[in-house]
This record gives sequence, structure tokens and C-alpha cells, in this order.
Amino acid sequence: MDLIAGLAKNVVATRYEDIPGEALDVAKMSLLDSIGTMVAGAAAPGCSILVDQVREWGGREESTVMMYGQKVPAHNAALINSVMARALDFDDAMDRGMHLGASLNATALALAERRGNATGRDLLTALVMGADVAGRINFATEDYHGFDPTLTCGVFGTTATAAKLLALDEEQTLNALGLAFNECSGTFQSNIDGALSVRLNQGLASSEGIVCALLAKRGMTGVKNVLQGVYGYFHLYSNDKCGAHHLTEDLGKKFYGTEMLFKRWPSCGGTLMATDAAYELVQQHQIDAADVEQVTVRVHPYLYNLVGHPFKIGEHPVVDAQFSLQYTLANVIVRKRPVLQHFTPEYIRDPEVLVLAEKVKTVKDTSLPDQDYLSTDVEIRLRDGTRLSKHVDCMKGHPSNPLHLAEIVDKYQENVSIAGRPLPKGITDKITQWIDKLEELDDVTRIPSLLVWDSRS
Repeated sequence: MDLIAGLAKNVVATRYEDIPGEALDVAKMSLLDSIGTMVAGAAAPGCSILVDQVREWGGREESTVMMYGQKVPAHNAALINSVMARALDFDDAMDRGMHLGASLNATALALAERRGNATGRDLLTALVMGADVAGRINFATEDYHGFDPTLTCGVFGTTATAAKLLALDEEQTLNALGLAFNECSGTFQSNIDGALSVRLNQGLASSEGIVCALLAKRGMTGVKNVLQGVYGYFHLYSNDKCGAHHLTEDLGKKFYGTEMLFKRWPSCGGTLMATDAAYELVQQHQIDAADVEQVTVRVHPYLYNLVGHPFKIGEHPVVDAQFSLQYTLANVIVRKRPVLQHFTPEYIRDPEVLVLAEKVKTVKDTSLPDQDYLSTDVEIRLRDGTRLSKHVDCMKGHPSNPLHLAEIVDKYQENVSIAGRPLPKGITDKITQWIDKLEELDDVTRIPSLLVWDSRS
């Protein structure tokens, strides 16, 4: 039997009481983090395009389009809300580039509204199970070949979350995951080209997860040999390689959501190690950008292909900057500490940063083994000949070097505070309080009801 069957069975069988506290805590952190990035990213390029399109489509008023306020079909609300949460590239992720929380949280909140009577425990259980399914498949995948796991793999997670909230039985859940297999897509070329479609992948993972679960509930059947079939997932997306132990080991006891990575800086995960290194050098040595002769950054070929290309401002400068080692390193050296405002067109076009970006040399280090793909070295050479270097194995915020709850709360509050339009007074703290005690919340639809712009602003 295909290993997907065990994952489907575990989704159905797992209860809130079966989930360890660590997994529940990470799910809460992810939810708060996603809400913060959603509020901050609601007016980012591409979001209003989706809002206008969904308004034109119309349909049943089921779930809230966060910040904008109207209700639309659940899958369309999740589409928009996920894109807003991803738009600033400050949302959580997992190793190998899978952005997950922005999709899972939007999916869960939209379906909770559609369903009604969903408690905080219901929401947490669905989020943990979605992260577990996506995380296990993601870590079992050995080579995505340039496919974007956010959609390629993440859609299994959103489908599992939707199936849990819809209380699908084992056969229906298996069918839903089989339908999701047909939705696997997405390419990292969007990131390299600076296209807004990099954000759209996040929304499609949410939208299609809900659609697959709803169709399976009505009786639509899906692929059964999802992972190991002759044309199954690991054949198509992992060159017939599979770390099968990730799919079966401690199933129902270990929950892969604990592998979530929370971002310290607002740019692609592939830039975070170099940003950490440069930040520490700048803070330690009080480096003046005018004194810098050259910056050299050595990264694994995977990261070089994703973020090591020459920095050029194209049609969407924000995306160009988010996915550029040259820009992110120049930014931290000039401005000392990266913040979201630095990834707006005005800051991106700053001549001082652009001049320094041209001095950043990116090097593809083919000697690094694949298991060390996060390993990064930064050297800053000053005009007086001084060479300052720093090695980083993984970014701050990685599960092996985690951010803590207080830091996530600070990040959430900062994101909300810099949003282009404010939330109504007092809402920011209310959201924090509710999520902190989410297991006690009797109706989670109270959360999206608060996340609407103040019409007086």
C-alpha cells in the first residue's frame, strides 16, 4: 500500500489530546506570525489584483477577506489571505524552501468560518496535522529540481488541514490527498525573475487544498498511489529518491510542524544566513559602508541559483530585492539592521545601497555537500586591507537556532505597527491574548472578525 495511506489514517485518528505541547506551541507561533505578516502585507503589490478579481467572481459569502472586510467563498478568501501573508516574504518556512504557515493558517481560518462552530482546539489540531503531512513529505523529498515546494508539497498540508476541519473520514481524506497530487506545481523561476507569481503559489496551495477536501467530501476520487506510484510524487519531483523514514517514523508521536523556521529578517530564507553574518560583523566592528572595498559571500549551489544572480531592478523591485544576496548584504551594511521598510521601492533604489550591491561578489561553493546547503561564509574587505569574515551554519530562527515566543510576539507587533493602514484600536493585543489561550477559545471566527481595516482610517 502507498505510504500516503498511513498519513491519511493518522490525520483522521489524531485528536487534540494526542498532540504534544511543543507542536501546539509552534502552531500558535505560526498563526500569530502569519497574522502579523498578513496585516503588514495586505497592501503589497498583487494583493489588490486578487481582491478585485475575487470581487468580480462573486459567490457565497462564507469567509472573510482579511483587512479588506468582505466575505467570499472560502477557497477564494484563503487564496487572498495567503498571498497577503507571503507578500513581504517575512512568513515562516521549512528547510528546502517550503513556505507553509501562510497557507495553512489562511486555509484553517477560512474553513473555520465556512464551517462554523470551530473551537480553538479544532483549529490547532487541523494546523498541526497539516504541518505534519507537508513536513513529512517535504523532508522525504530529496531533490525538487527547481519546483517550489510551497505549492508542490504545501498543497498536501493545506488539504490535510481542510480535511481535518471538515471531519472527512479516512477514505475521503485519502481521496482529498490524491486530488491534491494533481495540483502539485510551482517553480522557483518566479523568485529568480522577480515575478509576483512567487506569492501566488502561496495562495494556490491554500485554495486548492480547500477545493480538494470539499470535492472529496462529495465523493470525488483521487490518485491512490500518490507517493510511490510509477508516476507518483517521488518519481516526478524527487528523481525516484525517497527518505521513506520521514513518512513512517514516530507517526502519531512526532509532529513535523516543530521543524518550522521563523524569519528574523524580511527576505528570502536563502539570504538569511548571509544577513546574519553581515549583521554580526557590522555590529561587532562598527563598519562604515564607505570603507567597504568588496563583500564576498560563498553559498551552496542551491542557494546561489536562487538568490546569487546579479541584482537588477525590474518590474517588481520588492521581489527583486527579497531574492538577492547582493541587495540584502548591501542593505545590512548600509543600514545596520534590516527592517520591512528597506524592502520598499524608495529604499531599494537608494544610490548608496545600489553602489555597494555592485561590490558584493556571490560565489557558488560546489564543495559543500547537500546536507550543508545552508552553510554560508561572508567576508568584508575594507579599503585599508582589513578582512573581516564570518561563517554561519544556519540562520537565526531555524529549529536548531530558534526564535522564542517573545521574539515572535515582538515581530508581530512591529509588523502590525508599520502596516499602511491600522487595525482598530486595541485589536493588536486582543489577537495576541486569544492566540496565547487558543485552546480555550470556543469560536475561532472571532479572530477574522477583528482583522478588518478601520473604515475611518
